[in-house]
Formats: sequence, structure tokens, C-alpha cells
Amino acid sequence: MQRQPFVPQINVRITEEQLIWLSSQVKPFRNKSAVIRDLIDLGIQGVDGVAKLATCAAGGSEPVDNSRPLIEIQQSPKQPASAAGEQPPLQLEAVQSLAKEHLSEINTFKVKTEKKARKTRAKATKGSPEFEAFWKRYQACQHLVSSQPKGKALEMWMQIVPDEVSADDLMRAIEAADQESQRRSDDTFQQRLPMCDRWLREGYYCTYLEEKQPQERKPSWML
Repeated sequence: MQRQPFVPQINVRITEEQLIWLSSQVKPFRNKSAVIRDLIDLGIQGVDGVAKLATCAAGGSEPVDNSRPLIEIQQSPKQPASAAGEQPPLQLEAVQSLAKEHLSEINTFKVKTEKKARKTRAKATKGSPEFEAFWKRYQACQHLVSSQPKGKALEMWMQIVPDEVSADDLMRAIEAADQESQRRSDDTFQQRLPMCDRWLREGYYCTYLEEKQPQERKPSWML
């Protein structure tokens, strides 16, 4: 029996987005490994690799011998050479057209994937109407630190509301905190409120929810 030549193998870790694109390129007689090999050839051979990738995407089988040129230019049998000795048109335009079409599909897929990712991120930071109202009020405070990640604030909100504190109490607390920040700030110093998630996590709101009882004044004869 003839021994089969050794073929190196590698394991590649890819993201879910890359896996979706890779699966979209699978054609009959062209599996995921063939797509990856074509992409490697594309990087090595430049324009020829793009033409080969487009040819495979159109349904053609993968070339067996990688040493052969990726684009074979043949003369059309229906168009003989002219009397002046000029060569007939070459079948290069068709291959280039396939390559452009394939690259256009890749760019379209990337645009759709990016839009979907943006919508997913926006949906992930969309909270309840009570949270959105609180977030809008917090961002309206006059003195805030510059970094305000909404996603982390939403996570903390879901952990403490309504088990530890109500949404109405938080709105009342942030109103009082904003007023105090403005009262204690001047031209030389500004008392800035921290990131919203920290304000919730470390219980800054508790200070403004405490009921402050007026101190009982003692008679002068007891002083």
C-alpha cells in the first residue's frame, strides 16, 4: 500500500461572527477547510487568490494541484485570430467579474453583521421605563464624572430594584444628590457625582433617603 503524504493540521479559534461568515461560504464540494485554505492562498498570491476564491464560491471544485496557476487563460474556440494576427479576447473578464461579485457579497455581509451587532448592544442596554427615566435624570445632573457606562448601571439597577429600594426612592435620592452637588460646588471646586453603577452599588442613595429628625433643644438651665 502507498503511504499517504503527511498533511499538517491546525486548530483555529474563531468568533461567532466569523463562524457565521465561514458557514455562508460553504458550497457543494467546498467545505470550511477549503474556504480557509482559499483565504490563505488569497493572502499569499494576491489578485490570483481572489480570482480562485471567487471561482470556488461560484460552485467550482477546489484545484487538486496547488502548484498550477489559479487563473487559466484560454482562447475562445468560437473566436479565431484575425487576419492581422491579433489574439482573440481572453476569458479573464468573466473570472474578474466573479471575484468582484464575491467581494461585494462579503462587504454586504459585513455591513449587515455590524448593524445587527449595534442593534444587539442597544437592546442590551435598554431597561424598563423606570430605569430609563432614572438614567435620564442622572445624566442631567450638573456635576458628573465623564465616564458613565449605561450597561453597568442597568445591571446594578436590576440587582437592587425593587428588592432593596424602589424606583421612586432612587429618583428622589438623585434629585437631592444633584441639589447638594450644586450647593457645594463653586468656581474653584466641583463636587462631582460618581459613575451611576458605583452610585447604586455603594449605596450613595441611602444618605438622601434617611429621615433626618430635628434635634431636641434642651432648656437653658440644663446647659
